[in-house]
Parts: sequence; C-alpha cells; structure tokens
Amino acid sequence: MWRYASPVAIHWGDEWPELLRPLLPPGPGLLIHYPGFPADDAAVLPAGTAAYDRVEANPTPEQVQRAIDAALPLRPRWIVAVGGGSVLDTAKLVRLALACRCPSVEALLRAVPEPAGGGPLLIAAPTTHGTGAELTMWSTVWDVGGRRKLSLAHPANAPDIAAYCPPLTYGLPLPASLAATLDALAHALEALWNRGANPVSDEMAMAAVAGIAAGLERLDDPVPPPVRAGLLRASMFAGLAFAATRTAAAHSISYPLTLRLGIPHGIACAMTLPALWRVNAPRMAAKAERLRQRLDGEDPAAMLERLRRFAAARVPFTLSAYGARPQDIGELAQASFTKGRMDNNLVDLDEAAVRAILAEILG
Repeated sequence: MWRYASPVAIHWGDEWPELLRPLLPPGPGLLIHYPGFPADDAAVLPAGTAAYDRVEANPTPEQVQRAIDAALPLRPRWIVAVGGGSVLDTAKLVRLALACRCPSVEALLRAVPEPAGGGPLLIAAPTTHGTGAELTMWSTVWDVGGRRKLSLAHPANAPDIAAYCPPLTYGLPLPASLAATLDALAHALEALWNRGANPVSDEMAMAAVAGIAAGLERLDDPVPPPVRAGLLRASMFAGLAFAATRTAAAHSISYPLTLRLGIPHGIACAMTLPALWRVNAPRMAAKAERLRQRLDGEDPAAMLERLRRFAAARVPFTLSAYGARPQDIGELAQASFTKGRMDNNLVDLDEAAVRAILAEILG
C-alpha cells in the first residue's frame, strides 16, 4: 500500500512579472528575499509591499525569530519568498507563526498549535536549482551553539504555491550553483533508496537524476539559460520525490559535516553518494537497472564518479579540505544518526559503516 500527494500548486513561467502578478491576492503583502534581490524584480509587487532581507545562510532560531517579529505587526495577506533554501525555510516559519498565532519560533519547534484561520498565502520562488524547500512541509533551523540541526515538519508549513522562473537563477554564482545541484541529486537518490519510496516518487527521482546527470557538467561561466532551466526542472522533480519520502543517510551524515566543519550543505550531502550507492544498490536491483536505462545506458556508479570528479575539480570535496583529521572520524560518525533521516535508508547503517564512509571521503 502506498500514496502520493502534494499540497503545493506548481506554476512555471519564463517571465517573472507575468508569472507572479496573477497569483497575488488583494491586500497587504510581505516580500522575504535574499540581500541584493534586483530592484526591478522587486518592483513587480504592488506599491507599499513590505520587504525583509535579513535572512542568513543556515538560519538560527534567533534569526528566524527576528523575521517573525518583523512580520507580526504587518499582518500580511500574502507572503512572497524569493531565494534559496534558507530564505524559503524562514518564510515558511514566518507564515506558520502567523497562521498559528504563535509568535515564538522556540514554541513552534517544540509543538505546532492548531492553525487559526489559515494564515497568509505563501508563494515560494526558488533562486537555486537545488533545495526543494518550495515543495516540502518542513523547515530547517540550525542551532550552531548546540551543534544541532532542528527540523520542523507540519502540513501547514508547506507553501501554497511554488513559482518557478528560470531567470531568477541566472545570477547564482557557480560554487552555489554546484552545491545546490548536488543537493538536488542527493534528494533524488535518497528518495530512490528510501523505505518510504513509492512508484510516483521513484519516477520523479529518476527524472531528476537523469536531468542532473545531463546538465551538471555544463555549469560553466556563463551558464547557458537552457542549462539553468533544465537543472531547475530536475530540482523540481527531486523536490516532488523527497517531499514524499524525506531524506535518508546522506543528509543525516551531512548535518555534523556542516555544523562542525562548515561544509556547504549540498557538498556535504553529495560527498557520501558514491559510497551510499554501493551500499544500497544491491537492495534495489530493479530500480538500479531502470535508472541505468534513464541514463542512456551509463552505469549509475560511473555517473556518480564522473560528477564527483567534476565537482572535486571546482570546489573542496574531501573532509580534510575543511579541516577534518583522522581522529575526528569517530565523533563525526557518532553525530551522524538523525532520527527520521538515517532510519529512512533502505539498508541499516551502524556506526562502523558510517566511520568507513567518512574515512573514504577524508582525503
């Protein structure tokens, strides 16, 4: 028995004004965006729209609280969030706080009250081709002091609309483009080797992997617009896949790599993919063969090695490059077991198995 459902309506358009304007209801609104969002793109919104741009990468509870505090007196009827995963996750928590009339992010992270009246409409427009935050019901908050990754999952946390506009991704720097795309690749592969996989999520995941395998090596300056559009489409499919399954071992192992070593999230997730493919592929032989066919006959393990080499030639792609030492492997392995992530993996991994994977990518 299985089911697939997505509460998020998907809208796609190549022109930002034409895409966004029909989606906006009347009344006051709030734009939550990354610093430096072009004024011309912001001008699409009605005059008088409030704006908030103090979102930082990997937002902490304190940073999210500041965004909630800024939004409370505005009482917006709608929120447009434009940015990467940190912006979108922050906007989702702001909307949830307004919908639940719960002004404390700490209280939300403990328990989400019953939403009172639905809250403002939330339109999420990604500027990266990677995080999938525009399609999921969870938000990530990073407790840096406590070395913890906090995740809030609730049906009312999903955006109402995911608005995809490829030109919004054109200004994404190449290192961030690479990290975001590798994050989407992790989403797709982890949806395949997932205990919660179903036929629909499998098809979405394979479409995402095929799109990324075809486009990632074309990330070069300047990136051709069709490449951006293709990778954005692939990240959308990856988001639809893992929204149904959640992530698994690669993400679980990545969290201490980001918190303790500062490795960008997408890179931290992708480092372990070749090893995790070798672990999981024997348990899903039929899927592995179907994926090989989607890759025009290329072996998925060879594809992952090809993409690993491409990434490693452009960004640091070993643990030692971020300061890890052999004696750190044990502590990192112990911190790699996040409930609701590691236990989704098709094959059970113990601490010894994770230590071996981390040793392989130490460099």
